[in-house]
This record gives sequence, structure tokens and C-alpha cells, in this order.
Amino acid sequence: MHCIKYGNKTISFKIERSNRRKTVGIHIDPRKGVAVRSPQLLSIGEIEEIVRKKARWITDKQEAVRNDSQLGLFKEFVSGEAFSYLGRQYRLKVIKSASEKNKKCQLINGRLVVTINKHLNGNRIKGAVKNALVRWYLVRAQKKIPERVKLYGKLIGKRPKRIEIKNHKKRWGSCSSDGTIRFNWKIVTSPVTILDYVIVHELCHLIHPHHSNRFWEKVQTILPDYGKRRNRLREYSLQVSILG
Repeated sequence: MHCIKYGNKTISFKIERSNRRKTVGIHIDPRKGVAVRSPQLLSIGEIEEIVRKKARWITDKQEAVRNDSQLGLFKEFVSGEAFSYLGRQYRLKVIKSASEKNKKCQLINGRLVVTINKHLNGNRIKGAVKNALVRWYLVRAQKKIPERVKLYGKLIGKRPKRIEIKNHKKRWGSCSSDGTIRFNWKIVTSPVTILDYVIVHELCHLIHPHHSNRFWEKVQTILPDYGKRRNRLREYSLQVSILG
């Protein structure tokens, strides 16, 4: 663990290096703290200098994490809590049933209704509800994401050879050299504008594999406001961390 001083505050952070990275990214996780993802060859001194320059942004985000915790962002998976799908909030309703062996989730009259076995108790209830919600999101992602890929694939003039929906921990999407694009299912919790940015971003990698100027120019031809969408995506990453 590394740290720097910012005024009367200390910012602690861990460094995650990768040969694939070309730029430095700073991520704040409500449970794991601050992580700086860096290219392999960047020195610790250079990384610390970047953290100092972003210190105000980091402390603001850390404060937001604390506020979100107080506001109940970190879920208990009980009736009345709100969960997002395509940017819209839906209230959760948990129903216990003697006949329900397999926990399931349905969208009914604007509510996410999860039915579980009434004999469950304690943490098993929370786990059952969370698992049912995750499966529900996954099914929606497997339908919605290919629809949007098809739409933007026509505009860009490129389509992936294969689409895979994954449970990534650190990335929203990735594009392989074989033409396979993988998406994090959690992206469907975000507004469509953010979902579309991730899709366009990965589709453009079919043409330009790296984050070159030509890559960003291509993204901009499809989404002129991509910068705003990218910033919103960074802010949104905290909110979906509750789903694991």
C-alpha cells in the first residue's frame, strides 16, 4: 500500500500494473479503497505525482462513497430498496412462498418481485434475493446488449464475430483480436446513454485496436458527446459494485 499527503488528509492507494495499459486509471471501490491502474514501466514516483494531481478528485469521490453508504447505497436486499435497470429505479418486493423451490425475479407492475422459499433465514435470505436479481439482470443483458450492438454495428460498419456477456470485476467491456466482444452484464443497470457508449467504444476497437487519436475520432463521429458519457460511466461504477 502506498500513500501521499493532501492537506491534513492521507490518501492510501494500491498500485495495479499491467503491460496492456497505456494510461493511468484511478478507481475507488467502496470496499477495497483506492486503486491506481498503471502501465508496467511507470515509476512509483511518477504514479505518486499523478495521484497528487488528482488528490482533490479522489477525496471528493471518497466523500461521495461515505455519503452513499449513509444513504443506503449498500443494499440489504430487502423489500423497498431500489435497483436500477437502464437508469430507471425499481423497488424491490420480496415474497416468501412455501411452494417456491427455485428463487426467481420478475418485473411486475413496475416492481422487481423476488420469490424465495419461506424456510430461508438470515444471510441465506439476502443471498437468495441477490442471486435472483443477478440472474434477472443477466437475462436482460443477454437480450438488450446484442440489440444495441446490432444498431450501432450498422452505423459503424463493423459487427463482432461473437458477443459474450460476462461477470467482469474491473472492466465494462473488451474486444479481442479474433473479433469477439465481451460485455459486463452490470452495464444494463446504467442509463442507455452509458450503455451505448460502452458498446460504441468496443465496436470501434474492431477498427482501431488501441486508444489512438483515430480511435477516439471514430468514437466521436458516432457519439459527439462521448466525453460526457465516459465521465458518467466512471461515476456510475461505484453504484453497480453492490451487485458483486
